[in-house]
Amino acid sequence: MTYVYDPGDDMAERYPGWVVRKVALRGVPELLCRRRRVILLERSLSAAEYRCALAHAVAHLDLGHEVAMDRRAETREEIAADDLAAERLMPLWRFADVGAWSMSPQEAAVELDVTEALLLIRWDGLGPAELDHVRGRVAAREDAA
Repeated sequence: MTYVYDPGDDMAERYPGWVVRKVALRGVPELLCRRRRVILLERSLSAAEYRCALAHAVAHLDLGHEVAMDRRAETREEIAADDLAAERLMPLWRFADVGAWSMSPQEAAVELDVTEALLLIRWDGLGPAELDHVRGRVAAREDAA
C-alpha cells in the first residue's frame, strides 16, 4: 500500500504532548492553543473536513506560527498553513493520478478525502513543473481512452 498522510498519526508521533478534541466551536473549524498544547476541532465536521482541519493545525505548528499581530500577518499564516496541509494531504503523484480520471473537483475531493476548498488551494498552488506533470497525466489518460 502507498503511504497517505494521516494528520492524526503525525500529531501522535511528533507532538505526543498535545491533545486533540472535538467540541462545539460554532462556525470555526479549528482552534489551536500553544500554551495549553491543545487543538480543538469543530465536532460537526465531516471526516474530510476533520482531516483537513487537523492537517491545517499541524501545519501551523510545523511553521512555528504564533498569534499573528495584525490581519495581514494572520492572512499570510493561514495561506501558508493551507498550502502545507494541501501538499501533505495531496502529494503531487496522487493529485495527478486522481486528476487524470476525475470528472469534477467534487469527485476528486471525495477520492482524495479532502474538502473541495483545499483541493482548489492545491491546484492554485501548483508551480509550472507540477502543473505540467498534472497536465501530462491527464493527456496520457485521454490518449489511452
